[in-house]
Amino acid sequence: MSSRTATTPEDVVADLPPQQWNSDTAVSYEAAQEAINEVLACYVALLEREGTKPAPDRERIEDLRARIADCAHQQRVLSPKYPGELAAVRGSYSRRLAELRDELG
Repeated sequence: MSSRTATTPEDVVADLPPQQWNSDTAVSYEAAQEAINEVLACYVALLEREGTKPAPDRERIEDLRARIADCAHQQRVLSPKYPGELAAVRGSYSRRLAELRDELG
């Protein structure tokens, strides 16, 4: 890694270690990201639904906001370096998505 300060996007990329990607890894990574996106969208829909009620449940709103933040964090830290983690995330979020779709009706 270079000791110089990165000042442009090209500098940042130049200092990144090489990554090994293949189509299976890329598809698995994208599928995991998409599962997280869909769950996040359901939480946003539930948050909107709760917020438009005549008497919104503040605790429910805070819980949904925390879940949205958790999804965003998971998206940021998800790495294609760990295929087992990708599969676990995809499975976990896919199961949660089914539950949320039922809740949304």
